[in-house]
Amino acid sequence: MDLVKTVIRRDSWDADKRLAEMQLVREPLLECRDVAISEAANATAFHPANAAGTFSYHHGTWALRDRFVGEDWVECRADGIETIRNDKLKIKIAYCNVDVACDAEHPKPRSKKGAGAERACGGLFGDLPQYAPRPTGDYALYYLMVDGDGAVELTRPVLQGGTFTGAVERIFLSFGKDDDEAVIADDKTGPVDNFDPQVVRK
Repeated sequence: MDLVKTVIRRDSWDADKRLAEMQLVREPLLECRDVAISEAANATAFHPANAAGTFSYHHGTWALRDRFVGEDWVECRADGIETIRNDKLKIKIAYCNVDVACDAEHPKPRSKKGAGAERACGGLFGDLPQYAPRPTGDYALYYLMVDGDGAVELTRPVLQGGTFTGAVERIFLSFGKDDDEAVIADDKTGPVDNFDPQVVRK
């Protein structure tokens, strides 16, 4: 298998340079995080157990479209994946709740991903952290990954068996509470099951 080394952009200057190449800006991406976490906090004990994750996913996706859809980005639902799409750069971005972001280990989604996402991301055989298959396909699918402490990364993952098994590129945007004391973390005493709904064609 033709593998490439994972590119990890930890430094702010490197991350911001890459974001500019992708016609993105850090602050609106962090606003998407803030919206998602704020909405997750609206879940109460009377809501279904997965309410916090559902709220954050729906509103994180809304915020991504609200901040970026316009001249460069359009709304996209191809392959059952809720994204924004840049046709000039051939990039798609989706929102995702993850276990941990900006960590040495690559993030894991809080819910299983569908076949459409797996096709868009590509699969990986074996366990080779820091390496991923050479990208294929017309569009690069990135996820805005947000964890419960507010850490955020924009990552092009490799997906197999419904979970992320590696990454082609990781762009660290915020370490959460360590970067921003105003970040409100998930309520660990409330509902803990989180998911990103999958759109399935009938």
